[in-house]
Amino acid sequence: MKDIYLEIEKLSDELNNRCELKSIKELEDKLKSNDEVLKLVNEFNIAQSEYNSTLNHYKFDSEEAKEYQKKLFNKNNELNSYPLVKEYLELLKKINEPLLYLELKLSSIFNLPIKK
Repeated sequence: MKDIYLEIEKLSDELNNRCELKSIKELEDKLKSNDEVLKLVNEFNIAQSEYNSTLNHYKFDSEEAKEYQKKLFNKNNELNSYPLVKEYLELLKKINEPLLYLELKLSSIFNLPIKK
């Protein structure tokens, strides 16, 4: 029987050596130096803080909370629809896909509930 630890190491090496990882690191550098992305991230963070602050004072389903929740939703959409961010998120999905598959496979073998 093959040594399971060697197989895990091989799989780990294969996952870590994919070209997508190099691409995502390059994209991360572009994101960090893009003024528009930084502005959108800042606006999203502010909207998130305002929403969290609102929840400290109002109920979740209050009109005030809904107003800030809508603002947060809109800022999130603005950020995620920016072309460079969109490209990053798509690549991230591609990178995570085999990891999610592995988790699903292992969970099914041991009958473990899948984290959502």
